[in-house]
This record gives sequence, structure tokens and C-alpha cells, in this order.
Amino acid sequence: MRWTPKTVAALLAAVAFLSCGSRGSAETEAAEEARILRQNGFYRESVALFEEALATAEYDPQLQLELAEAALLAAQAERSRSMRQKAAEALRYLEEHAGDLDLGPVGELWRRLGWEMVRDSDSLQAFGAFESALSYADMSTSFEEEWLFRGSYAAAHLTQVADVPDSLVGTPQSDSLVRIAAERFLIELDRISLARTDLRPLVLSAKASLLPCLDRPEDEILVLTELDRLGQIDPGMRRRRMQLLLDVSWEDLEDGRSVLARERALEVWSSDFVGERVEAAVILGLLAERAGDPDEALDWYRAACDASPDQTAAMSQMAAARRDSLLYLVP
Repeated sequence: MRWTPKTVAALLAAVAFLSCGSRGSAETEAAEEARILRQNGFYRESVALFEEALATAEYDPQLQLELAEAALLAAQAERSRSMRQKAAEALRYLEEHAGDLDLGPVGELWRRLGWEMVRDSDSLQAFGAFESALSYADMSTSFEEEWLFRGSYAAAHLTQVADVPDSLVGTPQSDSLVRIAAERFLIELDRISLARTDLRPLVLSAKASLLPCLDRPEDEILVLTELDRLGQIDPGMRRRRMQLLLDVSWEDLEDGRSVLARERALEVWSSDFVGERVEAAVILGLLAERAGDPDEALDWYRAACDASPDQTAAMSQMAAARRDSLLYLVP
């Protein structure tokens, strides 16, 4: 049957006629009409009647829940921003005035509302909806896509989701709040099962964007390495990985971990990034000197000078200076 304004009016008239024969209050009549309309797909009309039912009698949490669900259904059917807002307001009011009502279904409603917001590119509101859904225990066992969305959004808007006040921006307190927020979203991302291989590249990308503010280079290298092996790393992240490998190679060199320093420097040397290759060759030269092999060290310093197009760069000058000093020792 095709529904038209006339058939809707006829349906309402029939419901009203049936209600007249009962002893129900105006609230009950409006609520019953709303339920019939909702069942038949007239979600926006049912929202108006649920609101009327709530306005004409004592507050009923069950009706408030039905209002929220009807508004969500209307939002999904019409892609309506106003209905999404009405659903969110109804859910917030219900959470504050739940009475004895079991709020178990509310978490799922917040979740559905969040994805409706995602579909309309309303990412900030979706983030908040998923935040509300997470407060319900039954959501924590099947929330993987939502954790991914939250982690990805946080990676791009970390200061915003960390709720850093304008008065603290640029201060150590701001940095502390941002680090705490980053840790929180990394924990959420870690909850996503490794079995979800379809989500793994996106999870790693979100982690790679969150980790730099935590100063955990080893963890960041692991994430970027896995991304690289999956073939999902972009040039910027690949260069970041090379730079991190150089940083930890210097630390290994200073702490006497020659094997690790050499392994990491050789990986950088095999890359396509010229400046990083020069620095890696310098590290390898220093390692050779410490191992008592001036011939190998000289070869690495020469390789660094040959690889560098800019002889004024600090690493190029260092390589040239050490090359020249070794020329007097190596026949």
C-alpha cells in the first residue's frame, strides 16, 4: 500500500476513534497513535505525537526512550540534522531523568546515532555520541569500528578532544593534557582485535599520528615498520621512520650497543632519502672507527661525501672532516 497524506490522516482518524472508546488519558491516546505511526514508517509524525504525550502528562521515562528512538529512526530515514539533534537531546534528558528505567538500550541508540552523524560528516558530534555510548558496559565488547573512528579523529584533532582550555594552550599543562589524551586513545586502539585485518592499516595510521607527542620512538618505529610491511605507509611517514631509526642509532652508539646501531643505520643507508643516508654513513663510519677498522670507516665517510649533494650540510662536513683525518692514517 502506498502511503499518502490522505492515508496518514485516515490512519490517525482510526486511531483516534478507537481511543475514544477507551478510558485512556490524552497521554495514552497520543502515545498509541505515535507507536502506530512509528510501526508504519511515519517517524517524523510519531516524534511529534511522542512529544505531545510527554507534554500532556507526568514525565514517563519509557515514553522519553521511545521519543529518542523515533527521532533516530526519522534521522536515518530522512538524513535530517534536526532529527539527529532531537534524538541526542532526548537521550541526554533520559540519562538525567531515567527513574527506574533500564538504560541498557541507550548505549546502542547512542552508537547508532553516532554512525548517522558520521554518514553526514558530522565528525565532532559523532565523537561525542560514541563517547556517550562507551559509558555503557555492554558496548565495550563490540566497539571496534567506533574505537577506530575515535582514535583516527583524535589523531587529527588531539588538542580539541583533550579539552585543552584556550588559557593553557602552549603551556606545559597543555602538553600534559594532550599526552594523557593520546595515551587514552592508544589504549582504545589496542582493544581492536588483531584478527580484524581489514582495520589494521587504519589502526596503525592512527597510532602513528598519536605516538609522536609521547616521545616513544621505539613504539613508533614498530608501528611505522608494520605499516611499511603492509604497503600502507606514505612518503612522509617513511621519512619519519628513517629519522627515528637515526635517532635511536645515535643513542645505541653512545650506549655501546654497536650491533643495534649498525643494523638500524644500514637500513637507513638502503633507503632513498639522501640526507638520512649521509647521516647513516657517518654513524657507520664512527662504528667502524670504534671497532678499530679505519679502512672501513674511510670507505663510509667517502660514501657519505659522495651521496651528499650539499657539501655545506652539517653531516656532510663532518664526514669530510673525518675522511680527511683518516687519510693520514690509512696508506
